[in-house]
Amino acid sequence: MRDNPLKKYYNEVRTDYGINSLRRRKILALAGSGLLAGQRILDVGCASGYLAKELKQPDNFVVGLDISEKFINELQQRLDAARSFDLERDDWPPELIDNKFDLIICAEVLEHLFDIDGSLQRLKEVLKPDGKIIISTPNFLLWNNRIRMFLGHYGEKEIFYDWGHIHLMSYNGLKDRLVKNNFNILAEDNIWYPNKLERMKKFLPPNLFVFQSIIKIESK
Repeated sequence: MRDNPLKKYYNEVRTDYGINSLRRRKILALAGSGLLAGQRILDVGCASGYLAKELKQPDNFVVGLDISEKFINELQQRLDAARSFDLERDDWPPELIDNKFDLIICAEVLEHLFDIDGSLQRLKEVLKPDGKIIISTPNFLLWNNRIRMFLGHYGEKEIFYDWGHIHLMSYNGLKDRLVKNNFNILAEDNIWYPNKLERMKKFLPPNLFVFQSIIKIESK
C-alpha cells in the first residue's frame, strides 16, 4: 500500500495537535473508572501522548499509534508500546491484531482519513467483544461555520484552520456513520459553543451548537 500523501505534513508541519483541558476531561470521564482495572488501551493519533500518558494507570497496558514519527521514541519510554503507523494501511501489526483492546481512543482522527468506514472496521478488528471506543471529531455544521460559509469565507484557512482535514464531519453525520458501521452509541459528552449553552442542551439541536462531538461506542 502506498504511503499516505499527508505523512510529510504530519511529520514536518503539524507535529503535535495538542488538546484543550475541557476535551481531555470529557474524554477521560467517558473512559470511566474502569481505567484502573488492568485495561489494554490503544490511543490512535496519540501525538505527544497527551491522553495516553494520563491513561497509563497501574496495571493498564497502553499503546500509542501516530502517523508522525516525532514523538514515538519518547513515548516508547513512557508507554508500554508506541509506533509510527498509518491507520489506513492494511498490514496492521500482528501484536495489535492478536492482542485486542478493552478501550480505543480515537480523538480528532477520523476527519484526517481518506477511508473512514474502512478505518472504523479496522478498529473493530482490534477491539475486544465487550470493548469500547471513544471518538471525537469537530462538527463542521456548527452555527458560526454556517455563517462564515454564507458570507463566502470558505477555503483552506477556514476549514477549522487545518489543511489536514480531508472530511468535514458533522454531529449528525458522525452518528449516522457509526450506526451504519454497526456500532451502538453508549454515551456522549460533547463540547458546545459557546460553552455556556451546554446548560441548555436538552432544548437545542446539537448539529447546530455542538463544537466537538465526543461519543462512546461499542460494536454490535
